[in-house]
Amino acid sequence: MDNEALMRAYYAAYNSEDEAQVAALLAEDVVLVSANGEQAGRDAYLATYRWMITTFEDRMTPERIAADSDGATVDIHDRLVARADVDDFLGMSPRAGEAIELSLTGRYTIRDGRIARIEIGPRG
Repeated sequence: MDNEALMRAYYAAYNSEDEAQVAALLAEDVVLVSANGEQAGRDAYLATYRWMITTFEDRMTPERIAADSDGATVDIHDRLVARADVDDFLGMSPRAGEAIELSLTGRYTIRDGRIARIEIGPRG
């Protein structure tokens, strides 16, 4: 699978809310760098993923995928709908049913056919 196809598979897995599908695409030592700091390891990533899909209906749509030999840079539209009231998420307090729309950019490093590093933040 080439890097663009891997990224499309990742977003399909992420949006499916199937943890096993997501886990299969991640390196054991994957590093996630986001607004919450840096997390290392597949288990840490999956704990964050479980929190996100429990707290929100989280749908990430890749708007542009620029694949290269090391991975891909992806412009993402992220639509999160709170499943219940959330006291604090990125400085916001969405109520149940309220949507948050985010424009993000992710830089993904791919090693041996799996995602080894994710750096995600606001676009621009």
